[in-house]
Amino acid sequence: MEDATDFNVYVGTETGILKGINLNQRAVIHKNFHKIQALDRQQEITSMAWGNEQESEVLMGLRNQTVRVFDTDAKAFVSTRTINVGEGPIVSLGRLDGVTITAMKSGQVTLWQSDGAVEINALGKGEFLTKMRQDPASPNVIATGGKEADLHLWDLQRPEEAIFTAKNVKPDMLELRVPVWVTDIAYLGDQRSVAISSRHKHIRLYDPKRQRRPTISFEWEDSPLTCISAVSSTMGQVVVGTAHGRLGLFDLRGRKPEEPVHAYKGFAGAVRDLFVHPKQPFVFSVSLDRFLRVHSLTSRKLVFKEYMKSRLNCLLVRENLDEMDFITAAINTTSKRKLPAPESKPETKTKLVKRNTEITDAEWESLTA
Repeated sequence: MEDATDFNVYVGTETGILKGINLNQRAVIHKNFHKIQALDRQQEITSMAWGNEQESEVLMGLRNQTVRVFDTDAKAFVSTRTINVGEGPIVSLGRLDGVTITAMKSGQVTLWQSDGAVEINALGKGEFLTKMRQDPASPNVIATGGKEADLHLWDLQRPEEAIFTAKNVKPDMLELRVPVWVTDIAYLGDQRSVAISSRHKHIRLYDPKRQRRPTISFEWEDSPLTCISAVSSTMGQVVVGTAHGRLGLFDLRGRKPEEPVHAYKGFAGAVRDLFVHPKQPFVFSVSLDRFLRVHSLTSRKLVFKEYMKSRLNCLLVRENLDEMDFITAAINTTSKRKLPAPESKPETKTKLVKRNTEITDAEWESLTA
């Protein structure tokens, strides 16, 4: 079993606090790694990524264009760098051969090499960038998208021109152009297909080696889609979150891809980020209602939730998460919150109801005065 001080989940908040959560058999432990009184809104954590394959570093991109590095072994921040590129916050981070990759809202994607930075203008004629994702199978390939900036694939070894540029779907039945607003990107397990979620409710699947237009495109729910994550154990399944607190599993290779296979419940706010664990059958998510939640991928049950006191933007989960430790912790935590109420409470409630029926007009006026 892991040491209780080894956190296996990290979340970033709107107030700039990095929180570590440890799930183990004995208890659920979470800790703030910032001094709360020293924070301001400009230090909001807008993106997070692992700094190496060993997952011993957490990269954080802040609203004020600062990149911070947290050492998970030393439990301390070891590096801070302000980059001052373009405008707006850092929307995504990555790492290639020990070199940091940053993506700004204004469209600049930069590989910060020691002998000089390699910069890509990923925005083109779009309004702003919302997401950049590295291909886990080919880390030198990144995908970008944003508002009126459709999906692009770039090779950082040949950054002069995109290696793939998506083409929008055909106009709708009224011959009106369909708007584009990519919110998140996921690489499927076949190592060739890319799926995106859209602010305009679209889920789209692309095969860059086949065609520029999406091979599958449909709408889900009457709500903006905020995030998407691929199920690595399958060839075509993705989990999608919405701004109205919905989470759905889709099989894009199935007979009816537009119908969710599962819907996960329990949210009271927009889903900000989600992660399907590559080795365990769990879906991790953070939402505007300040909860970290974990659902079973197959049974749809909410196996764990923890109130984190701050609005949550993003999360990282360790790949070596232990399933048995986690399930035990989840059951223990959930059972504590579902203890039956004391037997004396129903009797007290009955007496109050009875007393309320006998209240006089004078007493009512004194209460409402």
